[in-house]
Amino acid sequence: MDFLLTVCMAAIASALFRILVPENKFTKQISLLIACVFLLTAATAISGAEFGSLTEAPEISASSDYIGFSGEVNKSLQKKICSDMSDKLYAILHKNEIYPEQIHIGVNISGLYSISITQVKLVLSENSRDKADKALALLRAELSEDIEIKTEFKEVR
Repeated sequence: MDFLLTVCMAAIASALFRILVPENKFTKQISLLIACVFLLTAATAISGAEFGSLTEAPEISASSDYIGFSGEVNKSLQKKICSDMSDKLYAILHKNEIYPEQIHIGVNISGLYSISITQVKLVLSENSRDKADKALALLRAELSEDIEIKTEFKEVR
């Protein structure tokens, strides 16, 4: 029964798409695409493979555990990236006898696979003002051009 239902729904959907296709130069390509989708649906129904029901959509609400989990993953990933990058930059600067008070790393996570470092800010003491240019040159050589590098000086107390 599921087989017949799947094939009938695919046939109805294909017919509707053919009616909605405008008469233009892409008519043949769109018709071929619709035929391929229909054949794929029929082959899936014949083989008995299930990709889920049309009526059973996964329910994700604003208070879902998934959203909370992905937020925690983003935060821990951001901390890991910042920590690793600052450790690397401290090592480079220490090797050249430059000792910053702090290094701040700005990270942008705009999607699951889109993570980028946008800014590096060195916090140096007023006594290290003469080493700021050397530190900037070292970081510019190490980091990509699209990362903004800033320096900030902290008063010595």
